[in-house]
Amino acid sequence: MESMNWIQKFLKTHCKEVFITATMGIILVTVIRRRKKKVKKTYPPNTVIHHNVGRGPYAPSLTPFAVKLETYLRMTKVPFMTENDSARNKSSKGKMTWIEYNGQEVADSEFCIQFINKIFNIDMDKNFSDEEIGAGRAIQRMVDEHLYWTVALRRWVFDPEHGIDVKKHMKVPWIFFRIVGNMVKKQSYAQGVGRHTEEEVMQVMDEDLQALSKFLGKKKFMLGEQASQTDCAVFGMLSQIHWHSFGGAGEKLYKKYPNLIAYCERMKAEFWPDWDDCITHGGTRKAAK
Repeated sequence: MESMNWIQKFLKTHCKEVFITATMGIILVTVIRRRKKKVKKTYPPNTVIHHNVGRGPYAPSLTPFAVKLETYLRMTKVPFMTENDSARNKSSKGKMTWIEYNGQEVADSEFCIQFINKIFNIDMDKNFSDEEIGAGRAIQRMVDEHLYWTVALRRWVFDPEHGIDVKKHMKVPWIFFRIVGNMVKKQSYAQGVGRHTEEEVMQVMDEDLQALSKFLGKKKFMLGEQASQTDCAVFGMLSQIHWHSFGGAGEKLYKKYPNLIAYCERMKAEFWPDWDDCITHGGTRKAAK
């Protein structure tokens, strides 16, 4: 009993030091594992291998960029398969959403899409005007480079501070959650959005959601009656608010825009008929795909 009390007292007094030591240990083990020669898997030829961090509890991934990329693969109907391994098998850029094709590796969802377009001679813009293409690219950039940081801060920083046990909902270890949370703080601060107060971040999120809602209007997809590359980015990001907010403040903001809610359900029905096979249903089962 005395030894247990001593351990509890030690952990309470030296919590920061213990956390740093544990983190460094994890980093060291990760580096050692990465230095070991990877055994390359053999995949079917002429098939895009999409490396995803893993299936999510209620959406096909916990990262919007994996949902974005896989939606594009489905939209273009190119031959592909998903490997849920990128948490331990990251790309050369450290990205957890990447592809390989006949042994060639490509990182970052946007460069992956460009690569797919080139290899399979795809032009998703051919039926749109220059004005529509320009507007779509601007929307995509807003979603990928701006709205993303508000979603990340909400999930990894603000919601846990308000008592929402996000790590439990996502079924991730607490040490991983702490590491990612600290990374999000630092990276979002460097980007700029992380310098704002929580109230200001929520204002930014609301403004971006409102812009998406106004741009979508009553259209079926972002640029009209036909789906485009822009829809993949928008759906990927909104999927995290729609299905992975876990009752947080971001979900309450999102519900102000019923056309975005209907849009998400429409995208799901159009391109993910096997949705239930691609999620873990709250971690109660292993995804079938």
